[in-house]
Amino acid sequence: MKLRFCLTTIGSFFLAVASITLAGPEALPSGKEMKEVAPAPAPACDYTWTGFYIGLNVGYGWGDADTRFEPLPDAPTFFLLDPQRHNADPDGVIGGGQIGFNYQWKWLVLGAEADFQGSDMEGTKTVSPIIPFLTGSPASDSFLSTRERTDWFGTFRGRVGFAPWCRVLVYATGGLAYGNGHYSADTIWDFPPPSPQPDVLTHRASFDRTNVGWTVGGGLEYALTHHWSVKVEYLYYDFGDHGATGLELFNGAPSPPFAVHYNWETTANIVRGGVNFKF
Repeated sequence: MKLRFCLTTIGSFFLAVASITLAGPEALPSGKEMKEVAPAPAPACDYTWTGFYIGLNVGYGWGDADTRFEPLPDAPTFFLLDPQRHNADPDGVIGGGQIGFNYQWKWLVLGAEADFQGSDMEGTKTVSPIIPFLTGSPASDSFLSTRERTDWFGTFRGRVGFAPWCRVLVYATGGLAYGNGHYSADTIWDFPPPSPQPDVLTHRASFDRTNVGWTVGGGLEYALTHHWSVKVEYLYYDFGDHGATGLELFNGAPSPPFAVHYNWETTANIVRGGVNFKF
């Protein structure tokens, strides 16, 4: 009896398995009877700004070379020149390279960057004729001239930025600036000759100087791939004031105590675009 019951039970089991197999997946429990699987979360940003980078840039700069002309020992004693100010307005193309490092923590990005630029920013201002201090009437064959040129400059800066979207960096930057400038100025009278030899009165100064100052600015950078990014940046730098004195020469001979002191301001605005490679 027990043997018959066991055989019947085993037979029923195999018949049930065979029925499900022949019926296919439709015979399995429906998805409603199973626990639903939660959808996969959206992928997080696949880019980080952390790492060393190196790059190239090119741009345009325009500066303020405001120059003061100051007669010595004073205007009434000098009497031929009224103290005045003229701006050479230097401008030109710049280009160079940069190297730096960023560290990203969530949306905050901290970094440091150094760059070096070649420059053809240059400006000249000439004013003629000169108005003497006492007479107020133009002096014929006379002129004032000032010139400023920046041959190269560079910066060491910190950067503080944030990444509002994946692969987009907005940052502020500031730090040390340095550069080489050439400065020159002339104050010249060519008096009508009472004799065959004309009388020429000159006050000339010219010098080169490596300047140290400060810079501040900001920019926007976008990562094209995991290694390449492009950026646009604005910087303002200030190298301070620099002066020189042009001693008076009358027909080439010194004529003390007369002289003209020149003082140049050296500031500039820089706009540039660049490309970086992140290691």
